[in-house]
Amino acid sequence: MSGELDPRLLTRAREVVAAITGFRDDAIATEAMERVVRAELTRGRSAGDLLGELLQPVSPLSATLARSVLVGETYFFRQPEHFRFISQEGVPAALRRGALALRGWSAGCATGEEAYSLAACLQSSLPHGFPVEVLGTDLQESSLETARRATYGSWSRRESAPRLFPLYVELGDREVQILPVVRRVTTFAQSNLLAPLPERFGRFDFILCRNVLTYFTPAARDAAITLLSRTLNPGGLLFLGAVEVDRVPPGMVREGPPELQCFRLLAPGESVAPSSRTRASDRARAPEKPERPAPPATKPARAAAAPPPEPSRIHLTALERIEEGDEVGATAVLEALVRQSPDYLPGLLELALLRERSGAREAAVPLMRTLRSRAERLPPDQLVDGPEALPARFYQASADAYLNQGTLE
Repeated sequence: MSGELDPRLLTRAREVVAAITGFRDDAIATEAMERVVRAELTRGRSAGDLLGELLQPVSPLSATLARSVLVGETYFFRQPEHFRFISQEGVPAALRRGALALRGWSAGCATGEEAYSLAACLQSSLPHGFPVEVLGTDLQESSLETARRATYGSWSRRESAPRLFPLYVELGDREVQILPVVRRVTTFAQSNLLAPLPERFGRFDFILCRNVLTYFTPAARDAAITLLSRTLNPGGLLFLGAVEVDRVPPGMVREGPPELQCFRLLAPGESVAPSSRTRASDRARAPEKPERPAPPATKPARAAAAPPPEPSRIHLTALERIEEGDEVGATAVLEALVRQSPDYLPGLLELALLRERSGAREAAVPLMRTLRSRAERLPPDQLVDGPEALPARFYQASADAYLNQGTLE
């Protein structure tokens, strides 16, 4: 069937997919949805029948459409810096807190490579026999079935991701199988990041949710992060992808270098030290130090031209508007900032992410390219002034991660 599809049907299909997945409109692959709809029509169903099913709160067709647009790119020890940090910093910190067992969650685990990698990392970083549990969840049941089989091909092993910890045995030239000791501590369940995780799964010390939220709308992303943080033990760590958030989530503090995108849940009663972690909006509202009054002039003097505001002060104004929901106003402020201070890296990143969140990816890409080019000119560890002082390597890593993202189709 190659004719035009009913636009009402496609519009409703897109609405249903967005509600289930949280994806932005431009992250929903139209071709994938159309393939599902055409397959149903080929089986003899009418457009009216399909539209009627999609008007129901829950339906098999809705689930099939949502699965069709999911992105399943994953492999063993992807972003190895996260696993190194867990092993070298996260596990020792949890043991100092008196943890009697360590639990991890791979949220949006696709076919399971990340969950098994986390399990192997924890087991190798702890004394023999120390209790470890890892949960992997995904929206797509067929992906979880692959994960439970625990047999993988060469696509799951990438040269860019070293084999950091004992994880699998070779079954031949092309296949590997997860070690029984790793399989025993890893379980899988179907779950949606936009719904609370059932209480029976408990709380976690480490959560990996990486390269998933980049496709979400801002509201869906914030909702998902809130739900994830609620399942952390106090002091637990949440790891996100490089360009998925541009500020510290509420109730958390940054851990490790900023490009790690690792955040620790504050313990009850723990406060954030007044440092670069202070919320940008709070600093923007901080009272200025009173200035000593100038002595009276003996004769009228020409008023000196006021210096232009510092880039970071303009940036804080934009952040305030974002928090107030005025993204149009924030965009105008950031565009003026980038014109006035084209080498101000935080402004380039903020404007690029704001355009990405609004669905204007074609406008975000050139900004990210400019950001990468200008960050590369600086020493990697040189701190760049902004609402939060971050090294130049953070901006280069953020631009690289964004520009190297795979296609959505």
